[in-house]
Amino acid sequence: MTFEKQVKEAKEKQLRQRITRDVVFIILGIVFLVISIIMAYNKANNEDIKENNVNVQEKN
Repeated sequence: MTFEKQVKEAKEKQLRQRITRDVVFIILGIVFLVISIIMAYNKANNEDIKENNVNVQEKN
């Protein structure tokens, strides 16, 4: 194997690793974004439910 061929293969391997790493971080970022949106939505719903319960109890 020539030195140039080894260098070329090493660069290709490094590029594949970088692409894989970037894809993993993008997927993790999307997952955390979705989780935070769901948690915010649930929190807003829980506050609405509590507010409705307080309004109902005050009317009684």
